[in-house]
Amino acid sequence: MPLATPALKAELTVAFINAMKVYRDFDQTGNAGVDKFDAATTAAGEVFGVDASIAIDVFVKSGLVQTTTPAGPGVGAVT
Repeated sequence: MPLATPALKAELTVAFINAMKVYRDFDQTGNAGVDKFDAATTAAGEVFGVDASIAIDVFVKSGLVQTTTPAGPGVGAVT
């Protein structure tokens, strides 16, 4: 089940860019002597998680995911 369609790739790229903007905001605010790595990565991860999950949800519901059959033992097909 390939998920790397141009539309999904574009949306995930936007999600990553949005996350990096949030990360960069931490680098440029407050006391430079304070380690903000954990807070910055957490905030960026949350932004990416929200944006990426929306993009993946829209992609899956769009019907562009092709039906696949299990390669090994299993019952039925994944649609």
